[in-house]
Amino acid sequence: MSNQFKAIVLNQEGENFSREVKSLDKSFLKHGDVTVKVDYSDLNFKDGMILKNGGRLVKEYPHIPGIDFSGKVIASENSKFKEGDEVILTGFRVGEIFFGGYSQIAKVNADFLVKKT
Repeated sequence: MSNQFKAIVLNQEGENFSREVKSLDKSFLKHGDVTVKVDYSDLNFKDGMILKNGGRLVKEYPHIPGIDFSGKVIASENSKFKEGDEVILTGFRVGEIFFGGYSQIAKVNADFLVKKT
């Protein structure tokens, strides 16, 4: 699998807020111990606030929003998950403090994931 992926990236410099789809390297992902190929993400009220102007929820830029997602594990440093596991994530400040699911690839803490049965 390629080290490149696409994601919506928010940025803010002074009063200038931007959002754009960017090609990124997996090394951009800085949190977590489980890497997921995102299949689905949704849009809810909190995501709308974040996409508009950060909604005073995002504290660090650049940032990948998206507070919910589902997909398949492609790499894991945690014994609870293995490659191919189907997972769901919602909450845990993902998309606010931690990079979220508006991305082809997400890297998150294993404790945030629920394995689909």
